[in-house]
Amino acid sequence: VLDTYCNASGQRINNEKSSIFFSKGCPAQLRETVKNNLQVDNESLSERYLGMPTDVGHSKNGTFKYLWDRVWEKIK
Repeated sequence: VLDTYCNASGQRINNEKSSIFFSKGCPAQLRETVKNNLQVDNESLSERYLGMPTDVGHSKNGTFKYLWDRVWEKIK
């Protein structure tokens, strides 16, 4: 799929800059298989990507509260 995307878009994936994130329930064996197949070694998750939280759980109110607070400050 990634090769198809690269061929269609003309963009290339930089594996050194890439990282991958797995859910908590993903088995270690599967994680290693996927990382090896994609040739991505970095397994991490930043708190934010493009200014938005990356880990949004069931409590969306708590996750996006900072946005509400920022907008409310501007309104006041």
